[in-house]
This record gives sequence, structure tokens and C-alpha cells, in this order.
Amino acid sequence: LGRAPPGIRECMLFRLLSRARGFYTARAEARKREEKRNVAGPHIMVALDESPYSAHVIKWGVDNVFDKASKITFVHASELSGAVTFSVTTSEMDFNTGIVKRKVDEQATKLAIEKGQKLLELHSERAGEWGFNPDEQKLLLASRNSNVKYALLEYVDETKPDLILCGSRGMGPLSRAFLGSVADYLVHNAQCTVTVVKEPWQKQQDAKPTAYS
Repeated sequence: LGRAPPGIRECMLFRLLSRARGFYTARAEARKREEKRNVAGPHIMVALDESPYSAHVIKWGVDNVFDKASKITFVHASELSGAVTFSVTTSEMDFNTGIVKRKVDEQATKLAIEKGQKLLELHSERAGEWGFNPDEQKLLLASRNSNVKYALLEYVDETKPDLILCGSRGMGPLSRAFLGSVADYLVHNAQCTVTVVKEPWQKQQDAKPTAYS
């Protein structure tokens, strides 16, 4: 600001003040919404992943049910799979056999935790901007012999939430038949109400191909 001409400096200062005012106004509104939450309300669990659908799930919760919740838990389940790259020290290498002594699962777990924590922090910041902060963030790690669906259901059976929110990742009938989806699995196996939040109708319409004659 110091090197800018007087007119531009005033304009930049006005923009900074406007942004700051908007930030504090949003924070004040968020506090008011938090204060209105029902302490005797349901425990809502929100199952989130790295797909764009998670933002729609959070926004739907903000607009429809978060103000009725006594507790909001954001949950992300990460699967320990895929290739893992790491450097090897001489103490970890058996030069006679060429076998690395370190367990790959240790590195995979570390990477999954780091990625999962960043994802939960990102979703929590987004929810805070919309007026609600989760009371709890939970990262679940599904073993290589398991699946995120089973890890989520096990956590649901343990914590017994009243409502689960999850997103539809847009798989077609054929994909669901062969792979199944987390949403389908929770709907059929969880012992509580499950709400599947789909993509907003307008965006679905915009995504459809246009036919030309």
C-alpha cells in the first residue's frame, strides 16, 4: 500500500476493510447459528471423502439439519492401498537377499493419516465458513484386507449416531452392481437413518449433453 498512488491506495484499503467486515460478519452469524443448536437433538455423522460431492453434503447439512444437532461428527475413512514409495536406509536392507525389513504398512499408514487429516481440516474450514463447526473429527483407516465401507459401519455400530449424511458419487447402475457404493452399503446395513445427498438438480441439468438437430 505504501508505494501505491493515493487513489489506488484508498481503493485497495477500502477493499481490505470490506473483506474484513464481511469476514467478521460471517463469523458473528456463525456464532449465532451455533448458539441456536439443540442440545437435546440428534447426533449427526457426516461421511466425507475427497470427491466434490462432499461439499454438497456439508452444505445440505448446514441448510437443513445441523442447527437441530446436539453433536456433529465429520468422518473420513481411508483405505490402505496403492503403491507406496519411501527411501531405505542401510540398516533396513538385507544385502544378501535384497529384502527391505521395514513394513510397507507403516509408511502407507503414515501417508493415509496425513492425507486424511488434511482432508478433514479442509472440510471443517468449509463448514465453519458456512456457519457450523464439527464437534468431532474422526479419521478411520481401513486395512488392506478390509474396505472403507466396513470401517465406516464398524464405527457407526460403535458410536450409534442418530443420522448419517453421505454423498452419492454418481456411479451408474452397472458400477454399483459390480463395486457397490458406500452410500448403498450404509443405507442397507446401518441401524440408523441414512440420508444420501445428491448433486444439486441444476448442476445435474447443466452437466447433461445438449442435443442438436
